[in-house]
Amino acid sequence: MDLEGLFAQHLARLAPKDPLVLAVSGGGDSVALAHLVRRAGRKGVVAHLDHALRPESPQDLAFVEALAGRLGFPFFAERVEVGRIAQARGENLEAVAREVRYAFLHRVAKQVGARAILTAHTLDDQAETVLLQLLQGTARAPGIREKEGLVVRPLLPFPREALRAYLRGLGEAWREDPTNQDPSLDRNYLRLMVFPLLLERFPRAKEALARFAQVRAEEEDHLEAEAQVRLLPDPRFFVPAYRALPLLQAPEALRRRALRRVLEALDLRPEARLIALLEEALRGKATTLPGGHLARRKGGTLFLIPPSPRVPLPPGFRRPHPGDHLVLPYGRKRLVDFLAEKGVPKELKPLWPVRAEGGQVVEVYGLFPPPEEERLMGLALEEARAAFAEGEVPVGAVLALGERVYRAHNRVEATQDPTAHAEMLLLRQVGKEARGGRLYVTLEPCRMCHHALREAGVEVVYGAENLKEGALTRFGQGGRLRGGVREGECAKLLRDFFARLREGCRSG
Repeated sequence: MDLEGLFAQHLARLAPKDPLVLAVSGGGDSVALAHLVRRAGRKGVVAHLDHALRPESPQDLAFVEALAGRLGFPFFAERVEVGRIAQARGENLEAVAREVRYAFLHRVAKQVGARAILTAHTLDDQAETVLLQLLQGTARAPGIREKEGLVVRPLLPFPREALRAYLRGLGEAWREDPTNQDPSLDRNYLRLMVFPLLLERFPRAKEALARFAQVRAEEEDHLEAEAQVRLLPDPRFFVPAYRALPLLQAPEALRRRALRRVLEALDLRPEARLIALLEEALRGKATTLPGGHLARRKGGTLFLIPPSPRVPLPPGFRRPHPGDHLVLPYGRKRLVDFLAEKGVPKELKPLWPVRAEGGQVVEVYGLFPPPEEERLMGLALEEARAAFAEGEVPVGAVLALGERVYRAHNRVEATQDPTAHAEMLLLRQVGKEARGGRLYVTLEPCRMCHHALREAGVEVVYGAENLKEGALTRFGQGGRLRGGVREGECAKLLRDFFARLREGCRSG
């Protein structure tokens, strides 16, 4: 099958529905894309962004407009001074250009109701990207994805030279960007200096790198899903925060992948040295990341604390003042002591939003008055204490279904039933009505309970991590899980129980 037939088949698989947005710069690859789409009989529009970076860029725009007219495609164009934007932001020019370009393409797609945005990345681009990613130390090198959201790259299987030969056969011209000959740019250096040497020794080097990217892309989704379940956000805090133990207990490869996601969420490149800094923070050594975020573990939570000017302050709230206090049923408590009890790290205490009347704090954002989940975990703690008194492992659970609340605690010893965990007893009691409920349990569920709860459609909020058999902490089984609510009290009850058990063994 010839190039046009192969392309049409490939495009039909990736983007079966019209209209399409064709990103056309005027270079050979994008001009070939426009011709191939036209020969495939597909409908779409041509979109061109003038980055205003070169004196000849208006001629590029005029060339692409004329090309669109000849091929019968509607034409959309925009001019943006990318250099000025990058300078004003103090950001990398290439990154800003990419951001602006894709924002423009998505605006055009929305305007015309496009089903896909086609870009002209080729097999050569894929090989260059993989090698560049490896040399930059990302340790991932996934290359260029064939499809990301609306963006589709149907030329990835085709080498640049084959596309140039196709255009020459059509008698079609294209524009050359003189900056592509500047070896001071990393990608150009690889293209102009490195790949010619590689191809002398390894003639199929580009194809090999592209195959590597394809395999990595196929593995990526599975590994990302496995890493994601280890990344358990802690929503009690209004800054980025994650449960620490699921990350620490994860296999090293999954932990580092999850930490890359943390860095990407902070708009940081996931370099190996930054991943190492986050691993140090997980183990207790506070560290500051580029951009000013402080990575610090406090109790069971890894915090990413932004620089103070960037910490949000909701309307009606202020920062804490010296002498601020709360009035609780058992008396006054200093605000700083209250925040310490809630696991708030020292760097975050002076930034925590509060509402106050004079020095008396009437609301601590997200923490006081206590949210409903703390009250329900308190009921679960009552059940756990009852289990303690009966000689059972002190785990208590509460299942909330609207206004109805069901309670249970472990009864393994009493029933001589190894499945008589608090969670399982509640599911047996409530049955199918449990679907859509929320379960509060003092200890992270084991795999048995977690599987049953997931099958029953129950969301789980737990107190302390289960280091021995926790479904998430030990085995990475995801689902609707949240942890850390009244963690200190839940963990202390377990410690006291096993300390008593050990003491009994010694005295016996």
